[in-house]
Amino acid sequence: MPAVLRPLAFISIIGFLSACSPAEYKVIGKASDSPACHLSSSICVETPVFRRVDYEKDEMLIVYDQQKPTEIADAVLKKYKLQAKRTDSLDSIGTTMITAATNGQDPYDLVKSIKANEIDVDAATSNFYVSASLNGAPIGEYPLGLTGADAMRQRTTGRGVVVGMIDTPIDINHDSFRSTIDRVELIPQGDERNRLHGTEVAGVIISQNARIGIAPDTKLIAISAFSTNPANPDERRSNSSLVARALERAMLEGVQVLNLSFAGNADPIVDKLVEAAIQKGIVVVASAGNGGPGAPPAYPAALPGVIAVTAVDKNEQVFNHANRGNYIDLSAPGVGILTTAPRSSFQVSSGTSLATAHVTGAIALLKALNPNFNPESLKHTATDLGPPGLDQDYGHGLINVERALAAQ
Repeated sequence: MPAVLRPLAFISIIGFLSACSPAEYKVIGKASDSPACHLSSSICVETPVFRRVDYEKDEMLIVYDQQKPTEIADAVLKKYKLQAKRTDSLDSIGTTMITAATNGQDPYDLVKSIKANEIDVDAATSNFYVSASLNGAPIGEYPLGLTGADAMRQRTTGRGVVVGMIDTPIDINHDSFRSTIDRVELIPQGDERNRLHGTEVAGVIISQNARIGIAPDTKLIAISAFSTNPANPDERRSNSSLVARALERAMLEGVQVLNLSFAGNADPIVDKLVEAAIQKGIVVVASAGNGGPGAPPAYPAALPGVIAVTAVDKNEQVFNHANRGNYIDLSAPGVGILTTAPRSSFQVSSGTSLATAHVTGAIALLKALNPNFNPESLKHTATDLGPPGLDQDYGHGLINVERALAAQ
C-alpha cells in the first residue's frame, strides 16, 4: 500500500527518495487525512501519495500457457497498444513470455488492467534486481579457515561439479581463472565496471588463488544478466525479463548448484522459475540482501527451498548492512573479502553476494565428494551464532563444511 507523506516530513523524505536507486517514486494521488483537514477545508493541506517505481518504466511482460495459440497474445498487444520486443519460451514452466514496450504507458497500470480484464494471458511489470555487494571495504583476507573450506580443499577442488551463476559479465581472461568456464552472454560485456561484480563472485567460487577460490576446479556456467545502472555507476541491476531468461538457460545447461548473488522483490515469473529449478534438483543459493536490519525480505532468497545466505566478518559478527529475517538460513564470510577484479587484478569487497558465493563453492566441494550430498545438512551442522538456535540475524549459523560432510 502506498505510503502517505506528511507535510513536515516532505522535504527530508524526498531527499531520501532521490538517493534510492534503482527505484524512483511516482505521485499517484493526494491524501486529505491530516488533522487540519478534519477541522476545516480552508486550512486543509493535501499531501501527495507516492508509489515506488522499482520496475522498467517502458517495458512489461505478457505471459501465457505455451499450449495456447499466439493469436491470443497478439490480440492483447494490439488492444493495449503494446509492441513486442522479444518472445522467449520458458519450457521449464510451460510458459511463453513476451517482453513488450508500453509506448509511454505506465506498466503498473497496464498490468492491473490486463489482470482484471483478460483471461487467457497474464501480465507483470519487469521488476528490478540489484547485485548484493559493496565496494571500498576495509582491507582484509578471505577467511577460508572460518568455515573449514581450506581443509576440505585438501581433499577435493570441486572437479566434476557444474555450478551456474547469474550475474554481470565476468573477466574470463583473469589470470586467476583456469578452471572450465562457459560464458553465456545475455547482455554485452561492457567496460571494466560492468564486469566487476560478476568477476568478484566468480573469484570466490573458482579462483586458483589459494586465498580466494573455494572450489577452483569446478566447471562454471557464467550467465550475464546484470549491467551497470546508468543512474548509479556503482550499482549493477537487471530486470524480470533478463533474470527469467537466465534461469531458463541455467536449467538447460544442467547446472547442479546455482549462485544468485542478487536481490529484489517477489516476482511471479522469476519465482516460478526458481521453484522449477529446485524441483529439478538444482541447489539454489541466494543472497539475503544488503538492505539493512529494517529491509523487507529479499527475493529469490526468501523463497521456500532456496538457501538464503547472510554475511559475517572475521569475528563472526553479522554484516551491518545485511537484511534480517526468518528466511535467512546460513551465515558465511562476506566482510573484507579479498577477491578477483577485472584486468587480472584483485580487490577487497563486502556483501551478502560474496557470502553466497562462499556457500556455493562449499556445496560444490561437498558434492564432488558425495554427489548425493543433501544441502539441508548445512543447516543442521552449522556453528550456532547469536541467540541460541535459529535466529533472524544468522539463520542456523556459520556453515561448517567438515561437519556437514561427516553428517552425510
